[in-house]
Amino acid sequence: MTKAGYILVILLGIASLGILQLKTVPSITDLQGQLASALDSQSRAEAAQRTAEAAQRDAEDLAETRLAELTDAKDSLKNAMTALGQQRLRGDQLDTQLTEVNEQLLDARRELQTWKALGVDQKFIVTMKQKIQDANDEIAAITEEKEILIRQMDQIRYELGRFVGPTTKVVMPDGIEGAVQAIDSDWGFVIVDLGQKDGARENGELLVSREGKLVGKIQISSVEENRSIANVVPGWLQSDIQVGDVVAY
Repeated sequence: MTKAGYILVILLGIASLGILQLKTVPSITDLQGQLASALDSQSRAEAAQRTAEAAQRDAEDLAETRLAELTDAKDSLKNAMTALGQQRLRGDQLDTQLTEVNEQLLDARRELQTWKALGVDQKFIVTMKQKIQDANDEIAAITEEKEILIRQMDQIRYELGRFVGPTTKVVMPDGIEGAVQAIDSDWGFVIVDLGQKDGARENGELLVSREGKLVGKIQISSVEENRSIANVVPGWLQSDIQVGDVVAY
């Protein structure tokens, strides 16, 4: 082969390499783009998986918290029921004790009258009077404890009502009575002078009267120490409630 032929072959090889490079470079670039896209998709998928795992952990933690709260609520209800049973038992014991003391007091009075009729000396009568006074003091102490017990039982019933639900009628001390202090006709609520110290309870109902006639019914929505806010119960209003109207349970 002549020198010119070698040169021609070399030129043709160089040309072939150039053409091959022109075809290969776009393919490499395309493959690099596909690789970058795949890596980005993988990164997003891994991030989404981490987010999902975190959400699952949060959901499991929330479920455990709710379960613990439910368990605490059940324990509180059980304790309240136990306390109510104990208070009722103590109330029965106080009733029995009060009956016994009253009987002892009557016996002592009868005996005193008998000894007076028989002309017994003054010292013995003084002793009997002291026994009667002691019995009266014991009755007063029992009565006071019983009143405290009744208030405690009312509070326990109120707490039980919060667990049982709003459909349970709220029990308040019998005979509590107060008056309307203020009225807001636009919003349909009134303020009364009965509070926690009087035995008022949230969601408790009070009848409103004026000069012995029924005016309406209100339901307590908020209780403070010395007063309460109540809403007018629909369907019970006989006439407009006024300041000074009597409220009673």
